[in-house]
Amino acid sequence: SDSPAQSPSTLEATVKTEAPPAIVEQAPITPAALRANLETDLKIESPAAREKALAIVAWNALDIDPDLASEAFLKLRTDSVEKIRLIQHYAMRLAEQDMEAAIAWARNAGSELEIAAASSQIAIVLSETDPRRAAVLLSETGVDGRDFDVAVVQVLQRWATQSAADAAAWAASFQPGAARQAGITHIVSQWMLTDAPAAFGWLNAIKDRVVRKEALLAIEKFILQQPRVSHDTWLQYADSKTRKELDLQRQAALAEVGHNVP
Repeated sequence: SDSPAQSPSTLEATVKTEAPPAIVEQAPITPAALRANLETDLKIESPAAREKALAIVAWNALDIDPDLASEAFLKLRTDSVEKIRLIQHYAMRLAEQDMEAAIAWARNAGSELEIAAASSQIAIVLSETDPRRAAVLLSETGVDGRDFDVAVVQVLQRWATQSAADAAAWAASFQPGAARQAGITHIVSQWMLTDAPAAFGWLNAIKDRVVRKEALLAIEKFILQQPRVSHDTWLQYADSKTRKELDLQRQAALAEVGHNVP
């Protein structure tokens, strides 16, 4: 997914899908009170204020009156922040209860962005048991954006523990961007610990020069994070070409740092 630059550390953070504090208030006790709130909120002139008020009704009615929650939800503007939050939360809850129903619902969740928001959240839940299927779901519904990138990285993290080679192949197929960089970095960090020769073998098989460079950067980052006395031990798994590339890469990085120092 080619999205605006995001640091891997930012992308790897878990997306919070609970109701945002800013729009949640004490839920009215009765469906009648919720209905009264909805009718009042629909008369609010300010679009932004009306949107927030309707979102509150929808959140509060989820468990008390699902039909009214759906009615309020349908009054929200397409792709609005409040609507996306509700979609993510509902998708997560439904996926935890009935995965097949959640996937079917997401296919018709609304606009392209709203479908992607639902599918991304479902994929995160699904990746706990079936990361390969979660990856397929994301591939089918991918739309650029931070939330989508976060879901991709979380799926990759879980898939890498089961099959690093498959996870790496999927990550390498992405368009250039923060999700690919973060995904490759995480996979490499896990793979080097469990099977360093296989990780270097994957690196040597990469045909795309840009992807290979990103993989080299990830391997170098991993090695530099290890105790200095162990660096040569890790490099024993690399062939002469890879060692030379890593050395040139490090020299270029050091030169860049020196160039930027006042």
